[in-house]
Amino acid sequence: MTFPTGQIYKVHEITQMLQGILQSEPILQDLWLEGEISNLGRPSSGHIYFTLKDNSSQIQCAVFRPAASRLRFPLQNGDAVLVNGRLSIYDARSQYQIIGERVMPVGVGELQLKFERLKAELAVEGLFDQAHKKLLPKFPQKIGLITSATGAAIRDILRMLQERYPAVEVLLFPTLVQGGEAAGEIAHAIGCMNRQSGIDLLIVGRGGGSIEDLWAFNEEVVARAIFESHIPIVSAVGHETDVTIADLVADHRAPTPSAAVENIVPDREELQLQLASIRSILVRSIDRRIDVIQTQLENIQRRIPATHRIDAINRLRQVIDQLDSRGERAAAQQLKGKRRTWQVVATQLDALSPLATLARGYSICKDSTGKTVTDASQVHAGEEVDVRLSRGRLACRVLKGEIDV
Repeated sequence: MTFPTGQIYKVHEITQMLQGILQSEPILQDLWLEGEISNLGRPSSGHIYFTLKDNSSQIQCAVFRPAASRLRFPLQNGDAVLVNGRLSIYDARSQYQIIGERVMPVGVGELQLKFERLKAELAVEGLFDQAHKKLLPKFPQKIGLITSATGAAIRDILRMLQERYPAVEVLLFPTLVQGGEAAGEIAHAIGCMNRQSGIDLLIVGRGGGSIEDLWAFNEEVVARAIFESHIPIVSAVGHETDVTIADLVADHRAPTPSAAVENIVPDREELQLQLASIRSILVRSIDRRIDVIQTQLENIQRRIPATHRIDAINRLRQVIDQLDSRGERAAAQQLKGKRRTWQVVATQLDALSPLATLARGYSICKDSTGKTVTDASQVHAGEEVDVRLSRGRLACRVLKGEIDV
């Protein structure tokens, strides 16, 4: 009998080794498998178990309760589905299986794969980064709306705006929101709106629908138009459970068009309540200040009796009267001194005045030209002269002139 010479392993150790190998391979931890459901089981635990098979092979699949609760359609034997999950080993049977995270019909699954690929590409480029998200204005005055002109979304948005914030102006750019041409129209509308002036933010969206209906909002052209917009954009695609590429790129995501309005404009009733509250606070503050000043005044009045206050006022009046009296006396004394000075100056001026000289018997003689005669040689015999006296004038004719030696 030959005995083993190498290490001996237990069954579960081999299983653990294989499990480790599977977990170390990234591609096996995020698989998409296509196949047909068979042997479907739904135990009371809420988990779902089935076999996924094709023409030549099969693999067990387990969808545990959290993932099972997110399924959007009922699973049935014979359904062609896509399963997204990770490859694992069921220890009890040493059987490899898929732990399913998402299950969807094959047609939808193709779109989902396209979605996941584009999502990964744009994520690498940074289009979803929070650093690129623009802040929404607190009180927008003009909102641009990109949606169908006849859909439920525009009716919901306009109704909510009228209820919450009727002062805002709305500019509609109607577009298709589903179909092959919708993505191009939406991207074009975003570009046109960005060339308008005065728009505070844009709402881009539509009402609910299937993944096919919403697919325009998963197109790359729309994602890049949203990213390049200098106006903040709110994505409002009416499907709360599914997230579109537009939701991920937009500056803010609203689950429905109505919710978009709630997130971007204030409620006028709330504003009125806030204003009333602020007014009440201001009134109370002013009232408290008045009360403080009134208390201070009353304290001052209590410290100074009424009679003392009257005495103080009378003393002030007395001081004023004394100051007035002193001022009057000083002014009179100064005026008296000025009068004496004036009289002296007037006397001096009078003594020097020509009129005073004339009053003493002197006269002033002027020739016919008006020149004052101070020398007898200035006139000749027969010439007329004008003689000014203290009172009156004399018109004289010169008989002869003599010069004192």
